[in-house]
Amino acid sequence: MSATTPEKKAPLSLAYYVHSLVCLCIMFGFGLLDPVEPLTPLGMRLVGVFLGVLYGWVFIEIVWPSLAGLLAMMLVGGMKPVTLLNNSFGHPIVQMMFFIFVFCATINHYGLSRFISLWFITRKFVAGRPWLFSFTFLASIFILGALTSASPAALIGWSILYGVCEVCGYKKGDSYPTMMVFGIVFAAQIGQSMIPFKQVALTVFSAYETMSGMGIDYAKYMLIACLICLLCALFFIVLGKYIFRPDMSKLLNLEADKLDTDGSLNLTGVQKTVLLFLFLLVLLLLAPNFLPADFFLTRFLKAIGNTGIVILLVTVMAAIKVEGKPLLNFKVMVDSGVTWGIVLLLAFVQPLTIAMAAPGVASRTFSCSC
Repeated sequence: MSATTPEKKAPLSLAYYVHSLVCLCIMFGFGLLDPVEPLTPLGMRLVGVFLGVLYGWVFIEIVWPSLAGLLAMMLVGGMKPVTLLNNSFGHPIVQMMFFIFVFCATINHYGLSRFISLWFITRKFVAGRPWLFSFTFLASIFILGALTSASPAALIGWSILYGVCEVCGYKKGDSYPTMMVFGIVFAAQIGQSMIPFKQVALTVFSAYETMSGMGIDYAKYMLIACLICLLCALFFIVLGKYIFRPDMSKLLNLEADKLDTDGSLNLTGVQKTVLLFLFLLVLLLLAPNFLPADFFLTRFLKAIGNTGIVILLVTVMAAIKVEGKPLLNFKVMVDSGVTWGIVLLLAFVQPLTIAMAAPGVASRTFSCSC
């Protein structure tokens, strides 16, 4: 086949069109049913939009069902178009998600994800201690999942695991690498919720804060989330030690330094600079919870908000020149790092939660005393 011949794309299956039709029917048809107490007709229409979009997310994809959901909210009367768009793409949480993706793409671009994971498992205290090594390995994947996202964390974890298997002599199908392949995915998925300004946590937080009117202390959340992640890693190790019981003997003499085949542990000046910005991001987002309320830095950080903090760091990194090029190439990082499906998901969820919490959605409200 010549290079000029266009590739043939597989035709979409009938199931795709059936799911799409069901998605739209739920989105626009559910609200025609008689309202279920305490929902009003408006509440039924909004629930229908949510259920239709949710069906689309599960069976189709994220992008077009989210956009269709925004259009549906305009049509069912949940929110005027200008207000809806201001509360979706114009909402600070959605914008923060966008810039967080750009920031995390920069971390991956400079190879810091692999450095973080290798740094943990090459500590001397894990040498000759297979289970402690495995626990530390999973803990590093938790951190990678928190700083980037589940997919790159799992891929990096797998690449390092394959290096461990090669050095130790494990073969495909052996019990230990099989266990750790699943453990890495487990750690990556849970880890992405450890930091409160990432995809999963930020989506849930924005919905909760909008509907309840209560804010969430990021510092307390991170403390509890870190403890939960450590307990999850410990639970997995206990399962491995007493139930799965893989062969750990080959790890006893593991020389972890041999895993650094590409010199990832030797940071360049540029990598150290990006790592400094990573520490700054976490510190500045948490600082208002610790610093005195009347301190000038506290007032400044609260004035620009969490979204402003991320934009500030991205701006400074884009302004810094390294060999005539920006430390953060904004276009490249957007193209490679922004997961638009997640951005659109949050852009739909944010105005929906506001609309669902508005008067007129339910015929009566319930209150509870705790």
